[in-house]
Amino acid sequence: MVFLFAGTVILAVIVILASYFTSGAGLHRLTAKWARFILKVLGISYSLHGAAKITPGTSYIVTPNHQSLMDFLALASALPLRFRWVLKKELTSLPLFGWGLLRIGAVSIDRSKGRNAVKIILAAAEKLKDGWSLLIYPEGTTTRDGFLLPFKKGPFKLAIKTGLPVLPVTCNGPFKILPRGSRLIKSGHIEVTIGDPIITKELTENDIPELLEKTRSEIAKYLDPDYNPFEKDSGPSHGDAAA
Repeated sequence: MVFLFAGTVILAVIVILASYFTSGAGLHRLTAKWARFILKVLGISYSLHGAAKITPGTSYIVTPNHQSLMDFLALASALPLRFRWVLKKELTSLPLFGWGLLRIGAVSIDRSKGRNAVKIILAAAEKLKDGWSLLIYPEGTTTRDGFLLPFKKGPFKLAIKTGLPVLPVTCNGPFKILPRGSRLIKSGHIEVTIGDPIITKELTENDIPELLEKTRSEIAKYLDPDYNPFEKDSGPSHGDAAA
């Protein structure tokens, strides 16, 4: 955990300095390389399934399940698209780490102000140009038991307002590698699976409940609460293992 903290601080400093000289795409690549390096040092491998479901150049509202801090690293490493994080205000307010997140284009929201949070996200829609996507955890926080928590409506309201497709993503492994409340990171394997994109064009706010449940069902389809990351192949991390 100490190494992860030190690596995060170093990346934050590098990102803050680099942001004055390079583009958002360059910073995104830098973040991905950092995430892969940290996972490798921690002895954590990852695999990506379903990458062929992503249309190059298309913007998405990416909605992964949230098991622990480790899915943050796995998603940054594995997803073959450029995306910006939507994160709670507490994270982006942290010295260096939070500042670094904001410099790479992360959107900060205050979860205590639901309506204002949606307005902030909608105002950030301009960041979705040129093939950029937004990644939002629909659960809002990490699971305590490996199962899905109730979904919040914000991500789906944003998808309908922008007309962008929802991209469900399922992570298996982070929950047992770093359980909520633990400081002990175990070596293991994380599986990232991309579900079928869900079209939102021509949908209205009346369709939010159905869109939410459809997304939840697609994520749950690949979720395995009994997944054992310590019995999986911990060899080299790789790309699309199964389209």
